[in-house]
Amino acid sequence: MNKENMTHSDEVGELSSQEIVIQADELQLLSSRIYQQVGVSKKNADIVAHLQVETDLRGIHSHGTRALPGYVRSVLSGRINPTPNIQIINQAPSSALIDGDAGLGHLVSVRAMNLAIDKAKTTGIAAVGSRNSNHFGAASCFSMMALEHGMIGFSVSTSSPGVAPYGGMERVMGNHPLSYAIPTKKEPPIVIDMACGVSAWGRIATMAMYGRKLSPGWALDENGKETDDPSKARVLLPMGGVKGYALAVAMDALSGPLAGGISTCHRSISEYSGQRSSGHFFYAINVSSFVPLDEFTEEMDRTIQTIRASKPAEGFDRVYLPGEIEWMKSQKWRKEGIPLHHQHVTSLVDIAEELSVEVPWT
Repeated sequence: MNKENMTHSDEVGELSSQEIVIQADELQLLSSRIYQQVGVSKKNADIVAHLQVETDLRGIHSHGTRALPGYVRSVLSGRINPTPNIQIINQAPSSALIDGDAGLGHLVSVRAMNLAIDKAKTTGIAAVGSRNSNHFGAASCFSMMALEHGMIGFSVSTSSPGVAPYGGMERVMGNHPLSYAIPTKKEPPIVIDMACGVSAWGRIATMAMYGRKLSPGWALDENGKETDDPSKARVLLPMGGVKGYALAVAMDALSGPLAGGISTCHRSISEYSGQRSSGHFFYAINVSSFVPLDEFTEEMDRTIQTIRASKPAEGFDRVYLPGEIEWMKSQKWRKEGIPLHHQHVTSLVDIAEELSVEVPWT
């Protein structure tokens, strides 16, 4: 693997001096306790905590429990509803739209993806949009829900303006997170989890936390000049230039207007201030509606094995499949504990102490 600009969370290696190992079950327990303390039911608190810890286990710390204090403060401020009445607004045999009642984005998304999966069992393909939601964490949390049902899953969310359009220098486009999950037989599933910008903003923050520099072509500063300093990054550039820009336009249409919301470029305009809640879009494809599941997954396994066996380029030790490194981390860290940056751990302990929640580790 190429080591350029990598943090510890990019690879399964030795513990960094900046990190503390926390066991997954203790992190789950603390996270759930904190959510319950601000009014989330135990059932729902367990769901959100589980998804965030699973995200940490996959090494996507920017979208795991590191986001928990921000969600909790949004509950305390009234921006997030801890007890939402999530409702289906309209539906057809293979589609639906739900209203999240300003609930935690993870809960809204679990409801939406489960609905898409249930419908796809009958119709073969089903799509569900959701509106009036909040940040949903890692997109892969929801695409991967389809795997255990022998389905291909897809998820995408709205985003605040943070990416320049191709040829521009202003924060106009959204850095939409999107994910595909494709089932396999014996190999780790294919899981694509990415943003339309060169990087997720959470990764920029992680680079700053670890004292790393940004690669060329990642971000612009407040003057529209390219910068390699993550603390000075103000505008992200689209992934792959014009291709990432085009993808952002399409993802925005699915998760925004199609889900009953507005386009990202309008979210910073005052006349749309009442429509700035998050929207999401999900679909599930039932593989067995097209070909036998065994036939599909066996061919996916062969595909993975062929790609993995291909000759690596200079500077790389081997070829990995999408989601394979994250799968390796989760296998290792589920047994050994999750290495988290000390600032990450401190933020969790601080919010726990503020809410008089017992921390299950010393």
